[in-house]
Amino acid sequence: MKTTNQTILITGASSGIGAVLCAHLADAGNRIIACGRRESPLHELAQKHRNVSYHLCDIRVDSAVAKLADEFGPEIDILINCAGISNEVSLVNSVDLANQLAEVDINLNGTLRMVHEFLSHLLGRGETAIVNVSSAIAYVPDAARPIYSATKAAQHAYTRALRHQLIGTNVRVFELLPPLTDTPMAETVTDVPKLAPEKLAELFIKGLQSNTLEIAPGLAATVRLLSRLAPGFLFRKLNVQGNS
Repeated sequence: MKTTNQTILITGASSGIGAVLCAHLADAGNRIIACGRRESPLHELAQKHRNVSYHLCDIRVDSAVAKLADEFGPEIDILINCAGISNEVSLVNSVDLANQLAEVDINLNGTLRMVHEFLSHLLGRGETAIVNVSSAIAYVPDAARPIYSATKAAQHAYTRALRHQLIGTNVRVFELLPPLTDTPMAETVTDVPKLAPEKLAELFIKGLQSNTLEIAPGLAATVRLLSRLAPGFLFRKLNVQGNS
C-alpha cells in the first residue's frame, strides 16, 4: 500500500494513538484530515504539522458522520478508524448502563457508521484502504474492561468479514491491533510493559507498505499466537485474581 502523497482521514485524532498516527503520516508526506470531538488538541496538532487539517465530528451521531463523508469522502485514499475509549467496569456492581452503551457506540458503532458512509466513495476511486484500529484485547478479553474487550473482539470479527466481502475490489482492509501502548488511555496500568506510540506508528506504516492486512506489533503478535495455542492459560495470565 502506498503511504506517501495520500489523503488520509483519521478519527480519534485528538489524543493517543490517533494523534501519533496523524503526526507520523503527515511527516511522511501525506495530507491528513484529523477528526475528533475536542477542538483544542486538534488545533494544536494542525499547528505543529503543516500537512494536517482538522474537522470536528462526533462519530456517535449518524448525521455528523454522513456530513463528514459528503464533504471529504470523494478525496479520501485511506480511512483510519481509531476513535475509542476504555473503562474499567464492574458488571456486578455497576448501575450505569448508559456509560457501557456509550462505550459500545464509540468503539464499535462508530466504526460501522464510518465504513457505511465512506465505502461507496472509496470504491469509486483507485487503490484505497480502510484501517480499523482494534486492540490485542480482541484476541483475549481483559475481564476488568469487559465492554472494551467485547467491542474490540467484535471490531476484529467485523474487519475480517468486511475484508472478505471486499475481495476483488480496489479497497484493501487492514487492522491494527496494538498491544498496551504508552498513551493516556493506559496511564493507570503500571505493571505491564508498554509500547512507545512512536514505535507503534513506525511498525504500522511498515505494515501498510508490505500489505500486512492484520498488523499486530510487539507483544500483540505473542498474544495472537497464545490465544490460538493456549487460550485458557492466556486468559488466566492476563486476568490474575484481584485484577479482574
